[in-house]
Amino acid sequence: MVAADNMGYLQEVWAVRRFLILYLTPIVFSPIPICIQSSEAYTAYVIIIMAVYWCTEAMPLAATSFLPIILFPLFGVLPSSTVCAQYLKDLNFLFFGGLLVAVAVEHTNLHKRIALRVLLFMGSKPKWLMLGFMITTAFLSMWVSNTATTAMMVPIVQAVIDQIKKNDATKYIELNALESNAVDEEKEPRYTEHKQHGIRKNEWLTRMNKGLLICVPYAANIGGTATITGTAPNLVASNLASTDYGSVAGVNFLTWMLFAIPSMIVCLFFAWIWLQYMFLGCSCKFWRCSCLHKQEHNPIDTTNEESVTAVLRQQYNALGKVSFAEKAVLFHFVILLLLWITRDPKFIPGWSVWFKEKYVTDSTCAMLISVSLFMFPVEPPGWTCRRPTAKQSSPPASSTTNDCGSILTWPAVHQKMAWNVIILLGGGFAMAEACKESGLSKWIGIQLSSLDQVPPAILLFAITILIAFLTEFTSNTSTANIFLPLMAELAIEIGVNPLYFIMTSAIACSFAFMLPVATPPNAIAFSYGSLTVMDMVKAGAIMNIICILVTNININTLGRVIFDVHLYPDWIPTPSDAIPTTDIIGLTTFN
Repeated sequence: MVAADNMGYLQEVWAVRRFLILYLTPIVFSPIPICIQSSEAYTAYVIIIMAVYWCTEAMPLAATSFLPIILFPLFGVLPSSTVCAQYLKDLNFLFFGGLLVAVAVEHTNLHKRIALRVLLFMGSKPKWLMLGFMITTAFLSMWVSNTATTAMMVPIVQAVIDQIKKNDATKYIELNALESNAVDEEKEPRYTEHKQHGIRKNEWLTRMNKGLLICVPYAANIGGTATITGTAPNLVASNLASTDYGSVAGVNFLTWMLFAIPSMIVCLFFAWIWLQYMFLGCSCKFWRCSCLHKQEHNPIDTTNEESVTAVLRQQYNALGKVSFAEKAVLFHFVILLLLWITRDPKFIPGWSVWFKEKYVTDSTCAMLISVSLFMFPVEPPGWTCRRPTAKQSSPPASSTTNDCGSILTWPAVHQKMAWNVIILLGGGFAMAEACKESGLSKWIGIQLSSLDQVPPAILLFAITILIAFLTEFTSNTSTANIFLPLMAELAIEIGVNPLYFIMTSAIACSFAFMLPVATPPNAIAFSYGSLTVMDMVKAGAIMNIICILVTNININTLGRVIFDVHLYPDWIPTPSDAIPTTDIIGLTTFN
């Protein structure tokens, strides 16, 4: 009886846990600002509250991001005008412009056409289907949000699996008939063979279903690391580099792609190998991959291959011919890429030299193309655009304020835009600014300066493991907002190029593979019911190890070439007690 009462009490407490966190967190940590009345303590108090709210999601992430506007002015850390300016910085508009272009891609179904075209090209064998899904998802996630890409790709995966199951159901009617007639297995050996074959085949099909589902969110998480606008942690890192160190740090859209795309490709390749081994029962040696199961155990026989291709072809044909709007969006997308890449390539003068220094940035390019999409007609201007045809009883769906309508409309933007992420970024930028202005970052960096005895390569490896673990339980944007400013200050205090820690830590924030709640893409794939938590834990643990190793190797090789991370930059004052040393991999540092 007492145990039942205790259980009921615990259930009541658990039901109101969100409110307990909201109200008790400020009270529990209130001794910090009361006992230590300084800007550093006030800033730490606000950051702790925000970190707890972000990690527990006691309040919506975006709502928590508004706290700096209230608390920093009240504590005298930053004026309200300075705090509010962090929510509409240059990088916020770079992200906003990139999302607007992504909305146009989604709105015209261009992303679905690209995905289906790639899948038809890759073929219908399991390993090539998986690779096709992963390549398509990773590429789209470089430009479209990871969540939107996964939400578009997973139904295609499920349609393919459903078609295979449908074929299997008709193929084994004979087996069901034998079972219903209670056939004597000794007199009917064909029954036993048929039954065992069907069981093995169903088990293999279940594993393949899991493998194809789980490869999509994994590829989305990996693909988002390749561009600055691919995921929010990349923007947090770019903001730190541009705000604290300026353009001399060399972090722009092109240099990020040159640095991150190779590691993205390597991570994607090893992810494909690992998921094949785990779910498809395939072994790979160099360029050859072969399934260990015999052909008769493989559910993708010739009939099913044709059916899978037919499903993909049917979905592709349902899109119709390439529309004028799709061509226009693709044209705008290519122009935006060219503008980003050629603005300031570093190795040659870019077109930005035609303007005043620092006047034109990547956000200028993004907003230029975005505004153009609001101005560009959804159909070629002409009679068919002004007057409905015989087959069209009403104007185009996108038309709201004019006869023809434009590719982008505000209702479409309002519906698809990730407003919460933009606000979350602003809250993180405000928190980083307060850390810098109050001196909290400097103080934490000094406390951690004893780590200068640890080789930077080993220290960075430990940091990326910690961040990858934490991002399994918290938003990757929240993790980046909390840790990246601290990593930058730690790097300076121990005499290491800040980009060495910042770039790698930002990318590690996207390595959330182990839990369904880690990222929205994981949750979408898990919601289809085929995957279990243990499936994700087993596959994700190895994925974390692979991606962390690849990222650390990348910063110590390609990072040296692109960002000179092995040198302490002249745009940051060298600590007075810094002594040049060389760590275990030959990375020049200052201890």
